[in-house]
Amino acid sequence: MSHDTEKQVGEAKLGALGSFLDRQLSPERIRIWRIVFFLVLLVIALLNLLITNHHPHFGWDKYPFFWVAFGLILGVVMIFLVKKIIQPLIKRPEDYYHDL
Repeated sequence: MSHDTEKQVGEAKLGALGSFLDRQLSPERIRIWRIVFFLVLLVIALLNLLITNHHPHFGWDKYPFFWVAFGLILGVVMIFLVKKIIQPLIKRPEDYYHDL
């Protein structure tokens, strides 16, 4: 089987979206996608300054970027909890399902 035929068979198995995503795995494209992702996050955070359609319900949510910082801090806390507390509780030995 030639290289072109293998490529066509691979693309047929992946579909259009899978082929597109497979082409995005080069290091320079990953770097570009990372930059785009952080730029989108920055734009959303800056829109938080311009669009204020709610009244603060408690003291701290009146400050700009409060919800951005709140989400970041809570995300880090959740990662810590899952990694240090929950994972040891649900972890199984490597050959746990070996007999099935």
